[in-house]
Amino acid sequence: MFRAIFISLLIAGLAVSGQAFAQSAPKGAATLDAKPAPKAKERCQDGETPEVAAYTIGKGPNVEKAINESLTGTPGDPEKGLQWMAHRRLGNCLACHMISAVLERAEKTPNIEVTNLAGQKSSQPLGNHGEIGPSLDGVASRYTEGELRMLVVDPKAIFPDTIMPAFHKNNGFTRVHPDCQGLAILSAQQVEDVVAFLNTLK
Repeated sequence: MFRAIFISLLIAGLAVSGQAFAQSAPKGAATLDAKPAPKAKERCQDGETPEVAAYTIGKGPNVEKAINESLTGTPGDPEKGLQWMAHRRLGNCLACHMISAVLERAEKTPNIEVTNLAGQKSSQPLGNHGEIGPSLDGVASRYTEGELRMLVVDPKAIFPDTIMPAFHKNNGFTRVHPDCQGLAILSAQQVEDVVAFLNTLK
């Protein structure tokens, strides 16, 4: 009799323990399976895209290679082109190239307001120009639109030894920050905007 009572109590205890385990297991399992939150990006937070437009490389009258057709079919906006060129984390063209017309503009308006492709707004300086690269004064008189497009998309295709980066390319780079791997600096339309601005420099 005592043996029967003991067995009954043991079975009841196991049942209670099983229910408690069943109730707590999902919570415990979730804790064991939980993954740490992804680390916030430190770089390439300006809407850089992994998408690169298809294009055909032809010949230009001044250099061997040119992209004579628009990357998007939509005309570029020169004012936006200057914004991308002035932005320190995007084109940053003024760090290496002097543009007299932009310096003159900077005397009256030192900064340009930029809204990147991620929707973030910033004020970028217009008056700090470098001289590592050639002046862009009159660049539209030296190169055709197609040649300028090639120079922005992938300048090494024309000048293999240049230190100027390819702005519309998402592979083939070395020592890329993990946040920026597989991303192009400028989108196809941003390239068209930059080309439209460069075309004003005659």
